[in-house]
Amino acid sequence: MRSRSVATLAAVVSAVAVVAGCGSETPGTPTPSPTASSAAASGLPRAGAPKVGTPLKTTAIETNACEAASESEINSTGVTLKTAEPQEIAGGKGCLWIFANTSGTVTGNLNANEPDGLSHLYALKAQGSGVTTFQPVADIAGYPAVVYANGGEGAGVCNLAIGVRDDMMYVLTTQLFKGSPKYNDACGLLTKIGEFAVQHLKAAQ
Repeated sequence: MRSRSVATLAAVVSAVAVVAGCGSETPGTPTPSPTASSAAASGLPRAGAPKVGTPLKTTAIETNACEAASESEINSTGVTLKTAEPQEIAGGKGCLWIFANTSGTVTGNLNANEPDGLSHLYALKAQGSGVTTFQPVADIAGYPAVVYANGGEGAGVCNLAIGVRDDMMYVLTTQLFKGSPKYNDACGLLTKIGEFAVQHLKAAQ
């Protein structure tokens, strides 16, 4: 089931790439954190996406993505963490949090392959294809966010993107099973983990 969730996320990322056109970044190659002025020079934000008022350097979770949320923080959400595993997801460093009793997983990663941040998702919405769910939600620790999907919606499933800079989003996706205490609140779980991730980034500035 986890593969279905990741595949759904990958499909949205692929659609985003079509909207973006061409990018100059090479997957797996570290690049300097862009400044607010460089994002403005590239015309971001666009397509109605909100501006990120205080861009965050992301080095802290580029180095160790699983430090975005600690074991105690994950457990405070109502789930029980079994293990956290570093991943390479969508061209960026990510973490796979696996919950006890085969109750589900969450992945979190910087979407480094897509240099337009939340503007990608807003552009997909504007063109009327590439997303089947698009719902801006309340800011997460002061940063704009969108719940989105490209099919596969249902209980236990959620995709959440947080704009940490105009040119970068932190993406969380989950697949929970019926034994999970958060099965009917998958997006609520991601919101809490997203808050932890943003707070860790803020502390590392």
